[in-house]
Amino acid sequence: MPQPDRRLEVSEAAWRVIVREGLDRTSMRAIAQEMGCTTGVVTHYFRNKQELILFALRQVKERLQAAMEQAVESVPGPDRLVVMLAAFLPLDSERQEILRVWLAFLGYAVGRDNLMADHQQSAAQLRTVIIQELEALKAQQILRSDIDPATEANALLALANGLSLDSLIQGQPLSLDQQRLVLQRYVKTLLIQD
Repeated sequence: MPQPDRRLEVSEAAWRVIVREGLDRTSMRAIAQEMGCTTGVVTHYFRNKQELILFALRQVKERLQAAMEQAVESVPGPDRLVVMLAAFLPLDSERQEILRVWLAFLGYAVGRDNLMADHQQSAAQLRTVIIQELEALKAQQILRSDIDPATEANALLALANGLSLDSLIQGQPLSLDQQRLVLQRYVKTLLIQD
C-alpha cells in the first residue's frame, strides 16, 4: 500500500481511539492495537503522538472543507452560506466523529502553544472561506451594506460551533432541521430585505 494511504489508515485508527478513549489516553500503542499491528508500524509513519495528532487535525480541516465545497456546488445566493455553515454541523455519523476529534484536540491543545497555533491556523483558513462568501454576497448587493464580513464570519462560526457543541451535550438537542433553521434565520438578518 502506498505510504500516503497508510498514513491515512493510521490517522483513521487514531480517530477511532480518540473518539472512544479521549486524547489523553490515546497512545501509539493503543493506535497500533486498533490497527492490529505493532507500535513500530505506527512510529514508521509518525515519530510521536503529537505529530500524529497534528496530522489527524489536518484531516478534520480537509474533510470539513471538502464537505463545504461539495455542499455548495450547485447552491446559489445566500442559501450557499447556510449550506456552507451546515457542513460544520454534526448532521451525520462522519461529522459527529469529526466534531468529537476536533473537541478532543481543542481540549488537548490548551496549554500546548504549538498545537494551539496549528489549531488556530486551521480555524483561520475556514474563516477565510466564510469571509470570501460574505464579500461575494456583499458585492452582489445581497448582503446589507453595514455588515462587516470579518465580524460576521466570526459570529457565524460561533453560531455553528455552538450548535455543534449543543448537539453533543444537550439531553434534547435541536433536530437537524432545527439546526438548519437557526442558521437560515440568522443569515436572513444579514440580507437586504425587499
